[in-house]
Amino acid sequence: MRIGATAAADPTARTAALLDARAAALAARKAAQEQPVETAAYLVCACGPERYGLPLAAVSGIGPGRPCTALPNAPPALRGITAVAGLIVSVLDLAACLGLDGAQDEAGGGHMVSLRAQDPPVALMVDRAVGIARIDAGLAQPSDRGALGRTPLLGYAPPGSDRTGDVDEGFSLIDLPALIARFMT
Repeated sequence: MRIGATAAADPTARTAALLDARAAALAARKAAQEQPVETAAYLVCACGPERYGLPLAAVSGIGPGRPCTALPNAPPALRGITAVAGLIVSVLDLAACLGLDGAQDEAGGGHMVSLRAQDPPVALMVDRAVGIARIDAGLAQPSDRGALGRTPLLGYAPPGSDRTGDVDEGFSLIDLPALIARFMT
């Protein structure tokens, strides 16, 4: 009879040990999956059929497009100046800056993206603001070659790289200091 009592106690202890081991294994697997990944946030904007990402930290606001006062002898990408929140802001057309056809019409339309910490203040005209994407920070690192080709592009975030899932399509990453330096110096 003593053997039966020991056998009855043993399966309970064994079951408890197996459940504890399974819980520990699942917790370890979940912890390994939840390792923090450094991300970078981008405002994704449309210029015609193309998508471009502006570093979100450099964006101070988005508003509707508005007419600009043209400046004499300005490059074609510099639409002119306009007032935003009491400040005179230089407005660049992102599509024209990148050499794309079909830049916005001069009457306004689209969105105006105001940039943070620029002197003089600068805004970019885009067809529309698509959304905010969070991508792995490694995609946003400049390559050893600097900007890709002769355009102020840092790289490309392929479709599906947005960790939030809000932006489905891929987009090119803009190097804002390089872009602005070409037109505002």
